Amino acid sequence: MAKSKKQQVKAARPYVDRLINDSRVHRELSAAGGHLQQVYYRARRRKAKAAEDKKVYAHIRESVVALRKAGERVAKPPRRRGGKVLVLALVAGAAAVLFTNKDKVAGALGGGEAPQPSAPTTTPDPVVATA
Repeated sequence: MAKSKKQQVKAARPYVDRLINDSRVHRELSAAGGHLQQVYYRARRRKAKAAEDKKVYAHIRESVVALRKAGERVAKPPRRRGGKVLVLALVAGAAAVLFTNKDKVAGALGGGEAPQPSAPTTTPDPVVATA
């Protein structure tokens, strides 16, 4: 069933937005245009021999690859990145806070005072009587 014009425009909107706003798409299209321009200049100079020129074919191949990359970039939505990095940063931050305040945290979790290391006492050893 055919879509109405309004539905077609609505469906095309994300693609047009990516085409307009994505700098990587712009770079790929610019590269493709540059390669095609080189093909034109080289073919114009070489006239009939341009069909046998390996550089012409190399530029055509590179422009097609650049156009394909731009098309793929427009066709699929951008991936969200940074979710895992954000979680890792939060965990690392929490670990750092816990490590710096470990005495306070241990006291809060234990319900009382945190055990303090005691200083060694210098009491004399008991004398054992020998018989």
